[in-house]
Amino acid sequence: MVTRQNQRDATAIDWDEVLTPPRELAAATRELIPAASGLSAADLEQIAIAIRDRPELWEPLLVIDAHRRRYRLLFEDERTDIWVLCWMPGQSTGFHDHDLSDVGIAIAQGMVIERQLRLPTGATSQSLCPGDTRQGPAGYIHSVAHAEGVPAVSIHCYSPPLMKVGQYRVDPDGVLRRDAEHGRRELVDETIARVAPELV
Repeated sequence: MVTRQNQRDATAIDWDEVLTPPRELAAATRELIPAASGLSAADLEQIAIAIRDRPELWEPLLVIDAHRRRYRLLFEDERTDIWVLCWMPGQSTGFHDHDLSDVGIAIAQGMVIERQLRLPTGATSQSLCPGDTRQGPAGYIHSVAHAEGVPAVSIHCYSPPLMKVGQYRVDPDGVLRRDAEHGRRELVDETIARVAPELV
């Protein structure tokens, strides 16, 4: 586990390290993935659970950084990519979707809050703790935020690999829009929460 102490450390992200899974961890993770050519959201959830239950696979990838949310790639092939995400107080994604990718999530440590928009009444709020899991089909819209733990840790599995996400934003005129972002870019937009806090 790595701890980033200050803002200068926080801005010095080694993207090769983020995007290059350690060989021995990736090899051990490969053994947990079904041989089937396609992976469903339910399969992804089960993979996330199997990884969560093997802390030796994800603990070496933890980066504690109070200034920005950190994530590391644990495994990728043509069918899936698997990420270890660290969450510190104040860190969140804003509302987003995973474009064409299904997702399976398992909480390994701490607690996060998942929200989904429910119109016209607002958003759901689900506390997710160790042992809790989620799955969603392509197009699944949600936001995730830190709630407890230093850090909170979640395992995210996507299929096909997450190449694009939709980040939901509110423009200066109050119009909701979906911006396509690269799937490996950090999500931080909170314009919906700022414009309509009663929704979130």
